Amino acid sequence: MGKLQHILVVPVPAQGHVMPLMEFSNQLVNRGLKITFVNMESIHNKIASKLQDHPKEDKEDSRIHLVSIPERDPDPGKYVEYISETMSLHLEKLVKKFNESDDEKIDYIIADAFLGNVLEVAKKFGINGGAFFPASLGYLALILHFSKLIEAGDIDVKGNPLKDEDIKLPVGMPAKSTIDLLWCFWDEPTMQETMLSFTFNVHKSTKAAKWILCNSSYELEPSSHDLIPNILTVGPLLPRERLGQPKGQLMPEDSTCLAWLDHQPAQSVIYVAFGTTVHFTQSQFNELLHGLELVNGPLLWVVRAGLTDEVSTPYLDGFKNRLAQRGKIVDWAPQSKVLAHPSIACFITHCGWNSTMDGLSNGVPLLCWPYIADQALNENYICDNMKVGLRFKKYENGIITRSEIQTKVQELLGDEGIRSRANKLEDVIKTSTSECGSSSKNIEDFINSFKL
Repeated sequence: MGKLQHILVVPVPAQGHVMPLMEFSNQLVNRGLKITFVNMESIHNKIASKLQDHPKEDKEDSRIHLVSIPERDPDPGKYVEYISETMSLHLEKLVKKFNESDDEKIDYIIADAFLGNVLEVAKKFGINGGAFFPASLGYLALILHFSKLIEAGDIDVKGNPLKDEDIKLPVGMPAKSTIDLLWCFWDEPTMQETMLSFTFNVHKSTKAAKWILCNSSYELEPSSHDLIPNILTVGPLLPRERLGQPKGQLMPEDSTCLAWLDHQPAQSVIYVAFGTTVHFTQSQFNELLHGLELVNGPLLWVVRAGLTDEVSTPYLDGFKNRLAQRGKIVDWAPQSKVLAHPSIACFITHCGWNSTMDGLSNGVPLLCWPYIADQALNENYICDNMKVGLRFKKYENGIITRSEIQTKVQELLGDEGIRSRANKLEDVIKTSTSECGSSSKNIEDFINSFKL
């Protein structure tokens, strides 16, 4: 048996980035490639610990080698530079080490597009590289359109809006106001600089890459697809259970909610989850809590640590007791399994791309509550382009009120047109990710482009 092609995979150390790249790695392994998956130590330990639940013989079948690199707390405002430089530095050492052996020699490097410098390391060693973009084609097209926005006078070189009007974007991309651009989404300057740094990193990565691999499909975003050169859509990369193969899920999952869902009527449960980074003010959290109490019907709510400053409030404890008759609160849920359950009626979501695809791949209508980065753009796709969900209206001080929550849940559940369109999108996603679908064919084409 000849040497397996050896691919080095490098994600941004965050769950929304690790998960799709790990799923992509599992698909490459199942097609006969060998993967070394590089994580910062804290992320590596979480993934490796989950593998200990499987028997040794299952682990030996996996051709994904998990490697950790040391880390430290970065200086405030320097997170992007820190992870890019840290990953690049240690990646160079890893490549040198692996290349000492013909059997372990690195044949290709796949790096998260947000890392920027990593593919420059690949070039240094004469290794071809692919830039992996974990979000939508529309988001990628917007980032790559950055220089043209500067030329048009819509933004300055720091991404600050120069006009309070809709920017002119190519046909097929959701309309965006300059005040909502991803790097201008916050009043906080440090966060603006962080998002702008990520934007420049994507430019750098895509220029250095032979291929841009995107966690979407042509059928979902044909217009945006045609705007991006060297693009291969390989998604949506939805989590699948495989014995002995690592998952990108970093949070401990409470699977007791699945048994609880088994006892609920079909399409009755409102599922509420806001990902790993959303943080509510106490006033907004209280409105959310009261709003969910006003909603009729069964409720499954993920309340993780850090969702607000005071999660263990007396009122929340009382709400848990009152909810016991018709709902359940968990620290974290096995989301893909939850959304595939027939009892789910709708999903109140922060509109992260992974969560959006989790919902739509199961035909679940969405209620949109975006927080950072691409989430406002995804909300536009969901509500305006795909028409498979509704957005909440913000009132004084940007608060979404309890009555608005109650009203929009009732409106969504009563709209059969939204559910019908969501079901059609479910079919589109299943087709593109099927064995003969466009994304599956693109994965094969990608492998054939470098596999001997």
